[in-house]
Amino acid sequence: MLTTPRARFAYVLTMLAAFTGVLGLAVIAMKQAIFAGAAEAWMMGGVLAVVVGLPLAMVLLPVASWLQQRARAHAIVPNVGENVPGAGQ
Repeated sequence: MLTTPRARFAYVLTMLAAFTGVLGLAVIAMKQAIFAGAAEAWMMGGVLAVVVGLPLAMVLLPVASWLQQRARAHAIVPNVGENVPGAGQ
């Protein structure tokens, strides 16, 4: 697991660059499959859904998790020294 913010940022940039390259190759392969025929295009579409979807998920899922944790962190527990409403009831 990446611990420092710089390492996380470098990871995201690297994965986005890799994803851009994979996406470019996917567009070229899909164009060739469309010209070959409908069945070939559907088969290539299934392969590309995995090949392109995996790197995208590796980038977007950790970012979504981080955003979800940031949104929850301040709403549930108040800062130190404040009273929790209704705690004694």
